[in-house]
Amino acid sequence: MARSSGRAAVTATLTLILLLALAAIPAVVYLGGSSTDAPTTTPAARERETAPVEPDIPEPDYSTFVENSTGSQVSFYRLSDGHRTGTATERFARPALSLIKLYIAEYVLEHGSVAEQYQAIEMISSSDDRSAGRLFQKYPDSISTVARDYGLGSTRSAQQWGFSVTSTYDAVSFIAQLIEQDATHPILVAMAEADPVAADGYGQDFGTSVLPGVIGTKWGWSDDRDLHSSVSFGENFVVAAAVTGTADDLTGLVEFQLTDEVEDAAEK
Repeated sequence: MARSSGRAAVTATLTLILLLALAAIPAVVYLGGSSTDAPTTTPAARERETAPVEPDIPEPDYSTFVENSTGSQVSFYRLSDGHRTGTATERFARPALSLIKLYIAEYVLEHGSVAEQYQAIEMISSSDDRSAGRLFQKYPDSISTVARDYGLGSTRSAQQWGFSVTSTYDAVSFIAQLIEQDATHPILVAMAEADPVAADGYGQDFGTSVLPGVIGTKWGWSDDRDLHSSVSFGENFVVAAAVTGTADDLTGLVEFQLTDEVEDAAEK
């Protein structure tokens, strides 16, 4: 009877230990195991992990730039003798808008595939934001590299192409250097063959493009139409202008500030 009671006591003790051990397992699971434990995933999570990831190309939003803009900017360069003139603000960094596509295109023409080079040229003519997003996502160093190579001191890249900055001085310097390299550079040809209406439906017919003797132009505008800019070239000049205002505001500015300079360039 004593041995029977002893075995019963031992059995009870072992049972109690087993129950306590089983009770501790959920706590270990809840608190987390060691770093070598394999993670548990649901079927839905595993499906998300194996599904192809589509590139996220956000649409540019220029509204935050309005309060940081620097008023109007105007820059002029005469190719025959290097004569320059511009507003006191012409070197200030301001929203580049679609003028930044010029720098992206230059990089892609040097480093991209043939298909990407055609896409870059079309991006200039139609000012296609989607193409800019795809090309900049593929070549995120494009703007910074071109700014360094061409000495564009006011030009800075951002995480999204649409938030980059430049100046009218830099835009004029860049186009002037392209002309000096090759007067039929693909970017210049694309500017000369620009679509009358951009990819987003906006008319490309304002700003510096209205000046006499203009051959090619690249325009820029914000989605809310509060910012406008353009850069143009002729046989003996390059001009650029930018305003916080409408397309008509930009046109009025360049007609007032630059008509005489452009006419003088035609005579020299």
